[in-house]
Amino acid sequence: MIQLKTHRRTVRGGFTAIEMLIVVAVIGIMAAAVMPRISRIVAEERIRKLQGAVAVDLELAFSLANRERKPVTITYNTSTKVLAVTDRATNTVLKSRYLGQSQSFSTTAVTFSPTNGVTIFPNGLATAAVTVTVSNGTFTRTVSATRAGLVTKS
Repeated sequence: MIQLKTHRRTVRGGFTAIEMLIVVAVIGIMAAAVMPRISRIVAEERIRKLQGAVAVDLELAFSLANRERKPVTITYNTSTKVLAVTDRATNTVLKSRYLGQSQSFSTTAVTFSPTNGVTIFPNGLATAAVTVTVSNGTFTRTVSATRAGLVTKS
């Protein structure tokens, strides 16, 4: 009896190099289309994060004045870009925050009003209302504190 050899074709699973190249190209095109939107969202979130941090610092200044029963001063130094809460009598820095370009915050401009700072007395009243505006190109956020210590974000 004669046996015939049959050739079986084995099917291998996987992808060809051309198929992989097409998939990588499609993913690259999609990523390039989405990147500007993602970078805008990241920039806006960084400004919102900084806005929240400034609001917390203003609230902290009012509570420190009350708790310590001493006047405290809030100032912003435009050259060092530091928002500082200090004891008015001893000039001891109680809290400071850098508001310039950093890994967490990407600010391009900060305005602090009134420019000479504000003193908060132990009774909870400040010498003036405070407004801090932080921006990063097109995104601008404002934190305000009334003379009585009501802090709002807008």
